Amino acid sequence: MHRTILALAVTVICGATQLVAQQPPRSHSNPPVGLLAPRGHAKPVAADAPHTPEASFDATNLGSPTVLDKGWRVGITANPSAAAPDFDDSTWSIRDAQDFFADVSDEDHQAPPPGTDAPPPPNSHQGPPNGHQRPFVWFRLHIKLAPNHGPVSLLVELPVSLNPEMGTSFVWTVFANGKQIQPEGPHGDAPERFQAISRIYNLGVAPSDTSLTLAIRSIYVPFGYGAYTSFFSNHRFRLGHPEDLDHSLELWSVHSLFEHLPRLINNILLTILSLFLLVLYLTQKGHIEYLWLALYELLQAPIGFVELAGSSARIDQFWYIAIFTQLVAISAYLYFEFLIAFLSLRKRWYISLLRFTAPVLAGLGLTVAMIGHGTASVIALVVVFGISVLWMIGWFLFIFLTLIAATLRRNYEAGLLLIPLLLTLVGIIEPILTVNMTEWAGRPFHSFLTLQAGPIPIHFASIADFAGILAIVIIIFGRFLRIHHDQERASSELAAARSVQELMIPHEKIKTPGFEVDSIYEPANEVGGDFFHVQPTADGGLLIVVGDVAGKGLKAAMNVSMLMGALRSIHDPSPARILESLNRVLTGSESFTTCQAALFGANGELVVANAGHLPPYLNSQEVLLPGGLPLGVLPEVSYEEVRLYLHPGDRVLMLSDGVVEARQPSGELFGFDRVHNLSNQSAFYIADAAKAFGQEDDITVLTVRRLAQAIAA
Repeated sequence: MHRTILALAVTVICGATQLVAQQPPRSHSNPPVGLLAPRGHAKPVAADAPHTPEASFDATNLGSPTVLDKGWRVGITANPSAAAPDFDDSTWSIRDAQDFFADVSDEDHQAPPPGTDAPPPPNSHQGPPNGHQRPFVWFRLHIKLAPNHGPVSLLVELPVSLNPEMGTSFVWTVFANGKQIQPEGPHGDAPERFQAISRIYNLGVAPSDTSLTLAIRSIYVPFGYGAYTSFFSNHRFRLGHPEDLDHSLELWSVHSLFEHLPRLINNILLTILSLFLLVLYLTQKGHIEYLWLALYELLQAPIGFVELAGSSARIDQFWYIAIFTQLVAISAYLYFEFLIAFLSLRKRWYISLLRFTAPVLAGLGLTVAMIGHGTASVIALVVVFGISVLWMIGWFLFIFLTLIAATLRRNYEAGLLLIPLLLTLVGIIEPILTVNMTEWAGRPFHSFLTLQAGPIPIHFASIADFAGILAIVIIIFGRFLRIHHDQERASSELAAARSVQELMIPHEKIKTPGFEVDSIYEPANEVGGDFFHVQPTADGGLLIVVGDVAGKGLKAAMNVSMLMGALRSIHDPSPARILESLNRVLTGSESFTTCQAALFGANGELVVANAGHLPPYLNSQEVLLPGGLPLGVLPEVSYEEVRLYLHPGDRVLMLSDGVVEARQPSGELFGFDRVHNLSNQSAFYIADAAKAFGQEDDITVLTVRRLAQAIAA
């Protein structure tokens, strides 16, 4: 997955340089041509160079198609007359179509005669001297055809293993008997604007013509990648009937598709993986790394199809490079954000620097597409491309060093991400070494890292891509198992806490002589934070404590258990002193609890103390209580008591904020008005109404009615 990102700079440089180099010759004052103009020349031709007799390739008795592999005359000259059939190429060197051949002389520059320092007069076919014109390398072949030979075409076949990320071969021009031939196939009218592909040329030779002079012109590259001495290693010429060549071209297209097939399969898997990651993010929104990784994979997915379109000459090279570089640049930034979220990295200056300069990447594709639209576009490309390359270098160092550091800290997930990164580096270096070994050995060098699955070659870079997908799948599966294990453990803990809580919160109706008590408790989660305590007193009264622990889940349940245990150990029924005791229990627990304690006397007296809880309702009227801090906020807090009197039949409603804060999907709250309107209803009715409205928190409702027989007591 990282292969395209790491190879971005090489792609832009090679592609842009090639396209500029393919423009027609112009004045040397033009900046791009001036930059590409040769700084030196091939060795000059000797003044007494021998004239070899004309050599012809006899194709009269050969079948169709015929491989043109012998007798090519090779010369370096800027003279356009080299395309003419009567051009004198007798001093040119003869080379067979081997993968590598020896250097030839520069026909535009002759060595001085022996014993003199002055150069001889230029040849009749020599162009302007002193290197002011860009030279070409010419390959000429004189072919003898059979009489009444029928239609003759030329297939220029390229190897299907050319890696588009490593640059493209330079476009050539074909001349037949001095006439420039336009190729068939996609965009044959302007092949220089598209990536080089195998093409068929209809030579237009009349059946009566038995002599054909074939001239191939290409950019002169003296050494390195694309050097003219390796021209035949990347170009095979077949002469024959158009139908036979069409069949050969179809085979080449099939092999080219096989070459791209592993990458296309990888891109399809990336699409599926990105959609899965998006679903995973929507179900686990706390994991933003899934979103960054999904977007990264989603932008990586079309790159293989863009490469296929570019390598089949379906997309203009400028647009191909622009789209390719833009997708890679943006996906690099997305992977950068993914790694920060994935490893929970703290904000550092280098992270801020990469984020601050990242917007430049958004203009990379546009500036590449604007090449050739004036000097301003060239300046913009240099600035944007320069900053982007520096950003990519910083990105690579950050990714590589961060993953190594995390792996050394025994972060095995980071180690899994590091493995495909290292494999990708090998996949990038491998074709470079293959090319160098081929040039050094003078014969094709086949890398042992390339596997062959039937007709499908699997390069090491593709193996690295699949390793990247496998690493992500292993990480996701490992996280799923870990989360599943944690959820099972948490469920067990919550079930245990729920069992403890059920033992502490009364479910059966407690005998309360003189009072009628109704209670209901509806937790929002498996374990809630609400609690209540009902306890008859020795003098015939009744003590009720209602509370709401902040938070939910296991921690809230443990605080509830602690409070309920403390309540059962308190023997003083004074509401104020009960709240003060519970406050001391919760001090230092990093949590707070709202609570309300009420003591119902047998004589009708009601004493209430409040610690930030909702006020009670007496006969549907809210009881005003002085404010009090919730439990656990400060260590020493005193609470005030309010005394009321209950007549027989009077009814007190106590509830938690889960009733008031019930919320509909539209956002509307249950609210105090609805509580007031329903305050004369039973506890079960009020709780059901709030739950049906939209429960979001624990719901606790208690109603206490003083009975008439309490007077006798």
